[in-house]
Amino acid sequence: MDVPIIADIVASRDAADRDAVQGDIERAAGLVEKVRPRAKRGWRATAGDEFQAVYGSLADALVATLAIQLALPEGSACRFGIGMGEVHPVESSLADEIEDGPGWWSARAAVERAEEVGRPGDARTWFAPHETAGRDAEQTAGVVNAYLRLRDEVVSGMSDRARNVTFAIWHGEYQKDVAEREGISQAAVSQLINKPIIRALREGMAGLAGDQPS
Repeated sequence: MDVPIIADIVASRDAADRDAVQGDIERAAGLVEKVRPRAKRGWRATAGDEFQAVYGSLADALVATLAIQLALPEGSACRFGIGMGEVHPVESSLADEIEDGPGWWSARAAVERAEEVGRPGDARTWFAPHETAGRDAEQTAGVVNAYLRLRDEVVSGMSDRARNVTFAIWHGEYQKDVAEREGISQAAVSQLINKPIIRALREGMAGLAGDQPS
């Protein structure tokens, strides 16, 4: 089954510079694709304040949505709806690429639910497999959404620096290089990434990705 994702920009209508926010999210998505190119169809901007991508596994989708949250700069945030189900092309003489199917229907339901479960302005993620994905997927959804509620709460409580440093270290950058870019000491970077809650987040990310935490 395909795992499509719909992301929308949090509070896009309130953005002082909508173009800048768009650029922030596109750069973060591009960086995630560069360091972990797992998407079947990479992130693309669609109408309004939405972005879409398709992954081949739920684990890859969970890693990608978390990585984008960590890579975003201050003032930019997205909520994500993760679906599961068949995705198929639709013939069109007016557009190069149109897709439809149960996977996208479930992703739409998921992003709407993500907005409902969060506080106003929250960046949240929700997983809602289509019924055609099977009973196993439906049973998994409860466990996944419990994880997502806790994961997103942790991320929302992190400083912008903590998110960006965690992303950089997890993807193999050296502490000394990160410290120089952030204008802090290497000891400060080490202290930040070894806080128990952040270490747990990183180890969870690594487990989903099938990697060893750095």
